[in-house]
Parts: sequence; C-alpha cells; structure tokens
Amino acid sequence: MKIIALLLTIITPFLTMIVGTPFARFDDNVTVAKEKVDGFMKGVCHAEPDYELLNEGNIEWFRDDIPFPYDADGNLSKSYINWKEESKEFAENGVRIFGITPYPEDYMEYGLDPRDPADREAIQDIARFYVEDLKGIVGAFQITNEMGIDRFTLPLTLDEAAEFIGMQLEAMYPIRGDVIIGYNLGGLSIATLPFKMMKYNKYCDYVGVDMYLGCFEPVLKTPKQFKTILNFVRRVTNKPIILCEFGYIGLGEPKSEEEKTAILQQYGYNSEEEARADINNFINKLPKDMKKEILEDYSDRSDEEKGDLIFDGEYSNHLYCELQEGFGLYRYEHTPEGQAKFFEDTIPMVADLDYVIGMFVYCWQDSGDCYVCGQVECPVETKWGLVDYNGDPKLSYYAVKEAYAEL
Repeated sequence: MKIIALLLTIITPFLTMIVGTPFARFDDNVTVAKEKVDGFMKGVCHAEPDYELLNEGNIEWFRDDIPFPYDADGNLSKSYINWKEESKEFAENGVRIFGITPYPEDYMEYGLDPRDPADREAIQDIARFYVEDLKGIVGAFQITNEMGIDRFTLPLTLDEAAEFIGMQLEAMYPIRGDVIIGYNLGGLSIATLPFKMMKYNKYCDYVGVDMYLGCFEPVLKTPKQFKTILNFVRRVTNKPIILCEFGYIGLGEPKSEEEKTAILQQYGYNSEEEARADINNFINKLPKDMKKEILEDYSDRSDEEKGDLIFDGEYSNHLYCELQEGFGLYRYEHTPEGQAKFFEDTIPMVADLDYVIGMFVYCWQDSGDCYVCGQVECPVETKWGLVDYNGDPKLSYYAVKEAYAEL
C-alpha cells in the first residue's frame, strides 16, 4: 500500500488530467442507478437503531453485513432472521439498507468452496435467495467486502475472489429489479481487482471504493487524492461509483520510544530486536485477537517476514496502540475537531463528481475495543464514530449532518 501511495502522490497531478470524466453527467448508467436509489445515497456504516438521530443527521442509508442465511442443518439461521427483522425496522423508519453479502470463509464453513466448480450453482442460489427474500428491505447489494485484504479474502487468491464475486453478480443481475448490485475495492485491490472483474463488469450497476486516507499509511496527505483514485476507478470500469467506506480516525497520536519500550517490556522484551529474535514466542504473547489473526493468516511466513509484519506493517499501530508519526492528512489532526473538518471538506468535494452516486461514512459509533487486536486503548479501530460509545453526537456528527443537508 505504501508503494502505491507513494506513486499516487508523485503522479496525482498527471492522473487528474488524464482520467477525468467530464461527460459522466450524460451517462445513462449513472442516471438509472440514481433513479433506482432515489437520488444520492447519503449513508453510514454499522448504524444503531437511533432513528431520531439518524433522521436528524440527514442519513438515509445504512450499510451493513448480511449474515449467512442458513445454519448447519440447512434451516434459516437465527442471526439471518433477526437481521432481516431489524433491517425491516430501519427501512420503516426511513433508513434504507445497503446490504453486504458474506465473506468466502462463511460459505466454506457451510461446506461450499468458491474454488470448486461443483459448488458454483449452490453459491448462486444463495445470491438469488438474498434478492428475492429481502425485496422491499435491501435497496442495494454489495457482493462480499474488500477482497484483496488478507483478513477478508483468505484462503482465496484475488483471482479466485474475483470469480466468487462474479458468480454472485451473474446470478443476481436478471432478477434484481429496482435494486442495484456491485462490489467494492479496498487496499491494493483498487489497482488490480477492476481488471480481474472485467468479464463480469456487465453485471455491475456500480463499483464501490473504500478509502481511508491519512489513517493506514503515512504517504497520501490531502483529501484531493480521493478524486484522483475515484477518477481512476471510474475510467477503468466506466461504472457509477459509490464511496462505500470513508472516514477519519477521531483520536490517536504517536507513542514515544520510552512508551514503546515499556509496552515491549510488558511482553518480556527490552527492544524490537529482542522480540524479532524470538518472534514466534513473542507472537504467542500478543493480545489474543491479534495473535489469532497472525497465526491463522500468516503461519507460512518466515520468521523475518513475521517480524516485518508486526513491526513494519499495520500491526505496529495495534501493538503500540498508537497512530505513528506521519499518519494523517495535512491540516486534519486525529482529533474530534480534525475528524469533523475532514467530513466538512471531503463530502461536498466527492459528491461533486458526476459519476459518484453515494457515499457511506465509516462509521456510526465509536467501538469499545479494537476488532483487530482486541485492546480498548487502541485508536486504530475504535474512534471512527459520528457518535461516541455512549451514543452521544460528536463534532463529526454535526459536520456530516450539515454536509449531507447540502447534497
């Protein structure tokens, strides 16, 4: 990601000139998609049923994961039945649903392997079931989420993930009616997955993009780079675009070297060098969620690669419960005020692109602990919300409310 980020930084002015889409406003696909969703999709991810706050905040769509529909015995699962009822209530209270179908591992746990041609029809049957069973509740479907990100994609390769997405789009397309269907891009897949999806492009009503500039890498530095990347995806796919996830961490700062050493000493090491030299034992001492993910997804890596993964990659911020020096956009600090200003400036800029038909803020509420490492103190996956952990509006809520009101 850092390499792509660096390249984008260098060539941003050039890309902006060559991949602009000045005639998008005349694209019938954009017009039809907007008609199906009744205009511009003003949404949020992972909402709670705080209908008064949602409506007051001009939030008209809720993007959420759909549970796998069946239990081990082939009956409708309780989680799916409950989700359908809860989603119906959202729709009845003026908040439409943008549903995300399950991950590859969910199908594999049920006994369906996306890599096995013999299971293709059964996977397509589930896709058709979602369309039929959720009519009037779900107004847009996204097929799975962020293929290309290891924790979501494995054990599939990206080529296999493209087939997994495509077979479901193919099944849904003839019966979708007034619902729009598509898939999303995240991380490195922004540069690669659209090309792998070309044979299924005709079944897409939109292509989604997830971007968190200034949060997971230290290179991209301005919200204007949203336009560069979205223009690139638009040019490659020639589809309406939804910014399916975007946001800005509302709290977090670098740790001092002394603070980092103190954290390592809690695990029994005085330096990163000591931990690298004993990396497998070090991993076994990590917080259980972080340890589980590393052992499951990266067991085949060499000791050196495991050390790089933890100390040079994404997991470093989780280990130290920090946002490293340089992680942030110019003029937007990782503070409640900086988060609010980010939305105030970014929403109208992105919405002004004629081919963008919707955007979904990540996310509604701050989390009690980080879903990657499980630590309460980790800012990486806990401080994204428009409301705090108690459900009280933050500055970012009011910024989104005003920006959405203008669209």
